[in-house]
Amino acid sequence: MIIKQVFNFKDLASKVVNPKDTIGEAWLYFLGAVSWLIILGTAAMNLRTFLTYDANSPAVGPVYYSALTIHGWAAMLGLVPDAAIAIIIFSMYKSKLSIVHKKLITALFWASNLGLAVALLGDPHTAWYMYPPLAIEDTSTFQAFFFYHGSLMALAYGCLAINSAGGSIAALTLVIDAYLTKKKDEKINIFAAYGVAFALVIAFTLPALTAAELWYVLAVLFPSMVTVNPLLWTILFWFYGHPVVYYVPFPLFGALYYYIPIYARRSLYSEKWARWNIYLLAIGSMLIWVHHLQTFPLPVDLRAWITLSTLLLASGSGLTVLNLGLTVLTGQGYNWKDPLGLTFLVALIGFIIGGVQALPLPINLINGVVHNTYYVVGHFHLVIWTLILVGFTGVFVDLLKETNPSLNFSAKAKKIMLAGIIWWTVPFVTVGYLMSVAGYLGLLRRVIAYPPMFMPYMDAMSLLAEIGIPGLVMTISAAIAEYVRTGRSVGVSVSSPSVSPPALFASRDGINLIKNIKENIKDKNIKENLVNNKINSSG
Repeated sequence: MIIKQVFNFKDLASKVVNPKDTIGEAWLYFLGAVSWLIILGTAAMNLRTFLTYDANSPAVGPVYYSALTIHGWAAMLGLVPDAAIAIIIFSMYKSKLSIVHKKLITALFWASNLGLAVALLGDPHTAWYMYPPLAIEDTSTFQAFFFYHGSLMALAYGCLAINSAGGSIAALTLVIDAYLTKKKDEKINIFAAYGVAFALVIAFTLPALTAAELWYVLAVLFPSMVTVNPLLWTILFWFYGHPVVYYVPFPLFGALYYYIPIYARRSLYSEKWARWNIYLLAIGSMLIWVHHLQTFPLPVDLRAWITLSTLLLASGSGLTVLNLGLTVLTGQGYNWKDPLGLTFLVALIGFIIGGVQALPLPINLINGVVHNTYYVVGHFHLVIWTLILVGFTGVFVDLLKETNPSLNFSAKAKKIMLAGIIWWTVPFVTVGYLMSVAGYLGLLRRVIAYPPMFMPYMDAMSLLAEIGIPGLVMTISAAIAEYVRTGRSVGVSVSSPSVSPPALFASRDGINLIKNIKENIKDKNIKENLVNNKINSSG
């Protein structure tokens, strides 16, 4: 029995480490994202320990900023690209597209993630922005790395370059594979349309970070020959640094467009709006990065462009909210009692409340007041904790169902998953608002020393985070437990994505089909049975 279990585990590990099909590749990147989520969450709770201790000594500073950097790098350089690529791969699978270059995608995953791991092992102290000159200091109190010095620091930035280059090449490969496997004269579904479009955005913007990191490598190895220009480096960084905040949300927009109609029991209010919106969101996300530099001495006309372009991009997000809101409101009753239905509804509502807080930020007079405060931290964490993490959880749960088409969550498991989603959402939304209020009152971000008046805010944030964390763990654990109970293993090849009855009824073709059948069937009893079957399947 033990030998059999060992071989089963070995077979399972082989399928995860070196997947053989498209859904296996999705699993690889999903598990990578979850691994970085655990690391960044652990670092976040550690740095919050320092923020809530009122007797810190100056020696704690480097430790705090080390935890802050691990949190930021694990999030932005680990979780974000892995989660984005995982969702994009799964969106392709749901539209019957396949990965052709499987070995390349797998190799890029391992190169990218191992590169980041090597850099983090050096214990970086400079926060995730990596601004010069502090990020290449080797002797200051806040060193670039605690363990890496001299040529080893160049190695670390070289590994970060491998990390970002791996992500950009993987994204470009997915675009190519989607093109190669798309059937002629067949339109891919809205989920894959968003996934592939924003894979192209990743492939176009992430190389800017690679260039900035390679510049550091040369500056460390040849300090007398290579000088880092802080302004040009900043431009390179933010050309990547603003679009990166959309790497996960915009593919998740595609997921919302795909799943919400299923649980609203109607077709998407306007698929035309949704598809045209891709151009606005994709192009706009790459044009407004300069709004991160509003504390710089920018010309008045450039400041005007910042406000106009940012609000224009916000209109694309608003169109998404309007489209999905009308879908929910005009549907046949939203099925929030299904865990997937609730996750995507929470993701949508979370994006709304987090996005509304961003609307004042492009206005120059307001931005100068809150630019470097917890108001901004509250805004983007609300989006992270709801749209990104809850939406990611929803896609992950559907990945389980696609890997095992016979998976059917029990009533008990559904209740646990629903409770977990609510348990996670309520405390973390409260934390987001506490951050924003504290920022409005003047609490600065990325500092360990702050006025005592903010101590109650810090204590409440940490306590609520501790309370909320088990919620998401409950949801994911219940889903995995049900998956394991069915006896199917990760990486099982499925020839094509399953289409649930709700998805059929949510499509225009399905609705027309039902209407035609009803018109042709005159027997009243048969007609009633058809309607009853539809209601039961949708529920």
